[in-house]
Amino acid sequence: MKTDIFEDMKERVGCDNISDLPYRKRAVWEIIKQHSPLDYPKEQLEKFSHYVFGVDYAVIMGILEMKKGSDTPCRKCESTF
Repeated sequence: MKTDIFEDMKERVGCDNISDLPYRKRAVWEIIKQHSPLDYPKEQLEKFSHYVFGVDYAVIMGILEMKKGSDTPCRKCESTF
């Protein structure tokens, strides 16, 4: 199990600080779509989801399930991010 989604995302997105992540939502979303975030503790995923996107982690997972196998953006994704 991975230990810190905040640090990992900061590195993957190319941010200098974790506080930059909410301003890079699109880049974070693309990484989440490509790499399963389930390797992190659920409590940390909840905190990360609220910090970056302002929604529960269940909302993020729901959007990912809706989008599975589709390349077109959904309206909810566009309005959230």
